[in-house]
Amino acid sequence: MLKKIHKKFYNSVNYASKQISRKGIYSFLENEFTQIQAKEKVLNVGAGGDIGLLINEYAQKNDFQVVSLDIDAQTNPDIVGDICTYNFGDKDIFDCIVVCEVLEHVSLPHLAIEQIYTLLKQNGRLILTVPFIFPLHCRPYDYYRFTKYGLAFLLKKFRYLNIIERNSWADAINVLILRLVKEKRKKTIMIAPFLITFSCLLIPVNWLFAKIIPTDFITTGYVVTAKK
Repeated sequence: MLKKIHKKFYNSVNYASKQISRKGIYSFLENEFTQIQAKEKVLNVGAGGDIGLLINEYAQKNDFQVVSLDIDAQTNPDIVGDICTYNFGDKDIFDCIVVCEVLEHVSLPHLAIEQIYTLLKQNGRLILTVPFIFPLHCRPYDYYRFTKYGLAFLLKKFRYLNIIERNSWADAINVLILRLVKEKRKKTIMIAPFLITFSCLLIPVNWLFAKIIPTDFITTGYVVTAKK
């Protein structure tokens, strides 16, 4: 019984942590997914999770096709494979490719971007999100962090490249505090309710600080759109 209560509590803490730390991602994705046209073919790199559910929801509403690819068979992707090396057998086959919170886990990101560019049709779109100031996660498969300049370099072949900070410097600092709840240590779990409460109380303060001192110096990550 105690284990069930502990698991339920941890899941609640984890959910609250994810919602605050992913501020700016879901609104961006929803706006981009609404622009995908009926009958278009979309590759989702990284299957499952909230993002997988979201893109499938929009696919049903807007009648576009989603093909998911993941290196992990347990996420039940349509294709089990590595975006860096998987042989699709053709090129120019997707109207849109979605890579959300995945590129930092890819061992050779430059090869992944080359493959994505090849797979996109002319005028095809890339929808990408990556972390920047963000704690380690999915260890030991957390390899990279990308600045906006690194992203611009990786995506230099693309046209109409748009790279935007997904939240403010104040939000980023708050997220670092909040993500401590992901540490499954007894002491951390014990103080998790206080961390979440403190983090929630900081939200209006963060908004005010971000308005007073606007800067792109610190952010948790970037949202990116680009066209081939």
